[in-house]
Amino acid sequence: MAAPMARIAETLAARYKAAIFDLDGTLTDSLHIWDTLCRDWLSVRGVSAPDTLERDIALMTLPQSADYVLDRFGAGLRRAADREPLSPAQVLAEWQDMARDRYAHGVPLKAGAAALLRALHERGVRLAVATSCFPAACEAVLARHGIQGYFSAVCYTGEASRDKTFPDVYLAAARLLGVPPADCVVFEDLYAALSGVRAAGMGVAAVYDESGKACWDEFKARADFALPYGQRYIG
Repeated sequence: MAAPMARIAETLAARYKAAIFDLDGTLTDSLHIWDTLCRDWLSVRGVSAPDTLERDIALMTLPQSADYVLDRFGAGLRRAADREPLSPAQVLAEWQDMARDRYAHGVPLKAGAAALLRALHERGVRLAVATSCFPAACEAVLARHGIQGYFSAVCYTGEASRDKTFPDVYLAAARLLGVPPADCVVFEDLYAALSGVRAAGMGVAAVYDESGKACWDEFKARADFALPYGQRYIG
């Protein structure tokens, strides 16, 4: 595993000064958690979610998702809870508790991720995370796998106000790293994020994840690099 990662890192280090990594589906095999988190939470509160729920919230930030859930299911949630209407902050707090527990105890890294981070770090490439995940969940999984020390910055779409189809979160990461956008490469499994990365003026390393299988051929064709190894990221 180390040799393939060293070769990839060598190629990238010759071209870029910084690498910005998505978390879910790129560094961690965790998208299945988000596939069910909102649905599971609604179920606990006695609300049956439609089949389109995950598609509807796929590109939303977490605060946007909370607003959507309250707008769409608010009446049912009030009936199920038999209390005052929930606030977005309460919804986010409950989601955070559920996610943090799952990230702290059950989320694995994708194969080869740690080796690639180590190889890039050893070559002086500055590293950051840009994610739509909850801060507490992100911190828990990075700490669990002992890789948080590789990253000089962690940026969240919830703080950037717009989702990854816009450049905000990537530009924020570049600013914190002190590296010009043109000298950054972004590792993403989300094909829809390509527009945001390109708008930021950064390179794109497409990472395979089963959730994006339908878009993979087009994604890798439009990216600067593609990491399809074994169709399980790297390794």
